[in-house]
Amino acid sequence: MTEVPHAQDHDIYAPARRVGGRFRNAVDHPPHGMMSAMRWFATRRPSPWPRTVDEFVGPKPVERVTDDRIRVTLIGHATVLLQVAGLNILTDPIWSQRASPVSWLGPRRIRPPAIRFDDLPPIDVVLLSHSHYDHLDRPTLKALYRCHAPLIVTGLEVGAVVPAKPVVELDWWQSHRLGDGVTATYVPAQHFSARGLFDRNKRLWGGFVVETPAGAIYFAGDTGDGPHIAAINRRFGPMTLSLLPIGAYLPRWFMAPVHMSPGEAVAASATLQSKVSLPIHFGTIRLADDAFDEPLRGLDEALNARQGDGLDFRVPDFGFAVEIRH
Repeated sequence: MTEVPHAQDHDIYAPARRVGGRFRNAVDHPPHGMMSAMRWFATRRPSPWPRTVDEFVGPKPVERVTDDRIRVTLIGHATVLLQVAGLNILTDPIWSQRASPVSWLGPRRIRPPAIRFDDLPPIDVVLLSHSHYDHLDRPTLKALYRCHAPLIVTGLEVGAVVPAKPVVELDWWQSHRLGDGVTATYVPAQHFSARGLFDRNKRLWGGFVVETPAGAIYFAGDTGDGPHIAAINRRFGPMTLSLLPIGAYLPRWFMAPVHMSPGEAVAASATLQSKVSLPIHFGTIRLADDAFDEPLRGLDEALNARQGDGLDFRVPDFGFAVEIRH
């Protein structure tokens, strides 16, 4: 494990900060406390979602990609299969029906995983952005360990809730070699962490940049907008592929510090100089007040407003691979 040297002129390049045993964002926002949460629950006007989405499950992925392509398949929410340089990488895998500590209560997925678990190719690496239940799903991780025994890479202190080993924990800007010519660096995100009432921000959150012979891949995980996007581009850009969240962003007064809007995702794609960007974190698990189709409508509006910018921000069908060449 190596640590990327960091500049001294801005905290955005520094390792994550802890105050009183709890991590802080590189750019602090006043945290939403219990009163803000109660205000949201008392005043929220959630827009409609379907009970289920019936879609075709995608075909079985290829076993490996060993040439100069990046092959990427959206499976649902923030779960993505990346196939590059002979490695098969899963991001924030969740095959469970609910994002919850229990199987009978909590946010329920309305879209099934777009790849059957049994159709997965051999999984070499799992990248976990943070510890929220919709990103770190213990039943899925247990199943992956039984079937594939992948290396798990995540942020500081997250390994304590991962029910499988080996786990590599990284601070912001730290890197770990995944394979020949492939390195994952944990990078800042504007977010928070919690799995219960008393562990808020005790485990680090972030995204990943995966440097490969086929180009750099940015997986944002869960994040609000902020200067970390430009900092990531200065260090690793331009990106060949960016995976950017667009959902669970309303109401803005509550969600803006932790979740990008579709328009902010489009702006981030431009800042990252991304050759291709794909949306994640939408249309699968209802977590906020935006309507089921609102993130994609907002994405379309934001892209139409920047038609002259030459952005390639695609919305592929879930379960069907996109191939990108450097």
